Amino acid sequence: MRGRGLAAYSLGLYGFIYLPLAVMIAFSFNDARRNVAWKGFTGRWYSSLFHNVELLGALATTLELAAIAAAIATVLGLLSSYAMTRHASFRGRSLYGSLFLVPLMLPEIVIGVSLLSFFVRSRIPLNFWSLAFAHAMIALPYTTNSIRARLLSLKDGRLEEAAMDLGASDWQAFYKITLPLAWPAIFGGALLAFTVSFEDFVTSFFIAGIGIVTMPIKVYSMMKFGVTPEINALGCCLVLATVLLLAAHHFLTGEEESGRI
Repeated sequence: MRGRGLAAYSLGLYGFIYLPLAVMIAFSFNDARRNVAWKGFTGRWYSSLFHNVELLGALATTLELAAIAAAIATVLGLLSSYAMTRHASFRGRSLYGSLFLVPLMLPEIVIGVSLLSFFVRSRIPLNFWSLAFAHAMIALPYTTNSIRARLLSLKDGRLEEAAMDLGASDWQAFYKITLPLAWPAIFGGALLAFTVSFEDFVTSFFIAGIGIVTMPIKVYSMMKFGVTPEINALGCCLVLATVLLLAAHHFLTGEEESGRI
């Protein structure tokens, strides 16, 4: 009885998560301008999507922005995590680590308004790069916590100490020992940072300057006239790209784990 209840709960949970995606994918092939009723099967919305210059331009901007923000957040997260785990004696370490949790607890609208006020008062122009650094700040807690947890599991730096006892420098121990062992967490943190930047709307709405249109902002503007199946087609392509990326990540990490065994 308990097993059946758990199975029903799991089925309901997965349905709640994935059923909207299934509906979106199905309606991307709907031969109707509005997502109200099914009127037949067609693939013309995918052709229309790849000819929609504005939407593809917004997607390209979002991908570039997310890649840059993820790169910045990953590098800073790696350095911060290494400092907190391998140099645990510096003053204020606990407070330093706790500050990385603040952006996760604050409402995003508070972060957006505060960043806007900071940029305006500092006379920093609102452009692509200011938005990229804002996204990197939002994504930094995800990369830091992911990499920090991985480094804490590596026996408190004993492997690096053993390498240095054998003649390796600090940089060599970091590059040849710490970095390869932390790579799965670094890659996972980068994916999280990319996703956080990619789907961000509130901060982008406040920080994006003139001419900077991300995909969430573009979709929001299109919703005023009704979401067309082009958005469903774009969502389907993004879901497919996500599945392929997760499969690649699973393959790489699986190969790494099997190699260790």
